[in-house]
Parts: sequence; structure tokens; C-alpha cells
Amino acid sequence: MEVSCPISAERVNESVIRIVALLVAIIAIVCIAFDNYYAMIFLMVDFAIRAFTSGKWSMLKAVALQVFKVFSFPTKMTDLSPKKFAATLGFVFCILISAVYVLQFNLAALVLTSILLVFALLESVFAICVGCYVYTFWQMMFGAK
Repeated sequence: MEVSCPISAERVNESVIRIVALLVAIIAIVCIAFDNYYAMIFLMVDFAIRAFTSGKWSMLKAVALQVFKVFSFPTKMTDLSPKKFAATLGFVFCILISAVYVLQFNLAALVLTSILLVFALLESVFAICVGCYVYTFWQMMFGAK
């Protein structure tokens, strides 16, 4: 199976994306460690900003840009579309996590947050975009034949 991703002409700095993913992972760890999922609301808003706008007002992106500048990470440009798709998936995950937490399904919130954590760490540490795998699966199931 060959992985495919949505494509566009827009490019973004992959190092910044990976720093954002690390910040998402840190917030997910905090949510799990303190059994407090209110930070998911923050993540949900930030994912929405990055998924449905230019990302200009994303607080995580702003922090990641500062970290990028301070540590002088290498610039590596990558396609924006897969990252927007992954942000959309993150937004949906945060909605689900928040909903199950509010409904007091704490185990479900823990499991979903753990999945989000693993996905964020895969992006941050190994530059593996799980969104591309989801997109490929989606295309296989529902795409044009």
C-alpha cells in the first residue's frame, strides 16, 4: 500500500510543525497526568485555527516559531495540505476527547488522549504524519474508483 497525502502548492517549515506536535504531546501528557482535560479546549481551538485558517493566530505555532528561532533548527519545507488535514483530525480528536470527558467517560478520554499523544509524538520525533495514513485509508474506502 502506497501512502498518499493531499497536496497543494503552499509550503511550510517542517521543523516548526514538529515543534508544534511536541507541544501538543506535552499538553496531552499534562491532561493525562493531572486527569484534567480542560486543556483540550485550548488544543481544540488551536487545531481549529491551524486547520481552518492560515494559522496566523495559533498560539502553539507562535511558540514553535520562537523555539525554532532560539535553537536554530534546520529549515525543511514541506507541503501544507497534509498538515492542515492532520490539524483537522486533531480538531476532531479534541472534540471527541472533550465530549467524553464532559460525559464522565474518563477511560475513553484517557484512551483517546493517549492516541492523540502517540500521533503527536510520531510527527514530532519521527516526522511520521499519521494524517497521511488516514487520508490514504479514507481514499481507499470512499475515494473515486
